[in-house]
Amino acid sequence: MIREKLGCRGFSGPFPAWDDFPESGFRRSAVLVLLWGEPEYLRTILIRRPKHLNRHAGEIAFPGGKREPGDRGPVETALREAREELGVDPQSVFPCRLLEKEYAYSSDFEILPVLALSGSTEPPRVLIDGNEVEEVFSLPVTDCLRPTRLEWSRHGSVEFLFPVFEPSADCRIWGATARILWQLGRILTPVLGMKACQ
Repeated sequence: MIREKLGCRGFSGPFPAWDDFPESGFRRSAVLVLLWGEPEYLRTILIRRPKHLNRHAGEIAFPGGKREPGDRGPVETALREAREELGVDPQSVFPCRLLEKEYAYSSDFEILPVLALSGSTEPPRVLIDGNEVEEVFSLPVTDCLRPTRLEWSRHGSVEFLFPVFEPSADCRIWGATARILWQLGRILTPVLGMKACQ
C-alpha cells in the first residue's frame, strides 16, 4: 500500500518542531506536497501566485507559506497555509515525512516541504483565496520524474544548475518548487517501480 511505502505516520508523528532545527539566518516556511489518486495515477497540487504580490508574483508553487508564532512545527505550518489558501481540511490529510529543506534565495526563505497523502483518491475540494492563489494545477507525478531541462543560475558569486519543469506550454516550474518536485520524483521512482530519473 502506498501509505506504508511512503512511511506515512499520520498525525501521531513524531514530527520535529520548529525549535528542533538549528538557526540558519533564513526566514522559515513550509509547503504541503499533497498526493492523491490510485498509486499508478498519483497527482499533486500546485498553485500559481497572483501577479499583485510583492514576492514570487505569478510563480508556480506548492501551497504553503511562512511560519506563524502559533505553529509548533513545519507540518502545522503547511497544513494551516493549505487550509487558508485552498480550504484543504487538515483532517483529510495524512502527513508522511519531511523532505529535504530548500531555499528561496530571492526572498531569504528556508522551505520545509511536508509530503502527505490525501485521505481520498479523489481530487481535494478547494476553495481558493484569491488574494493568495490565482490558479490551481493538478500535476501527474510522472511529470516530475525528470526535469524538462537544467538551467544555470547565480546566487551571489556561486553558479549552479537547477531543474526546470514545463508540463504544459503555460506552466513553467523553476526555483525551489522545481527542486522539491525533483526530490519527489526521486522518492517516488522506487516506490512506484518507475524508471529512474537521470
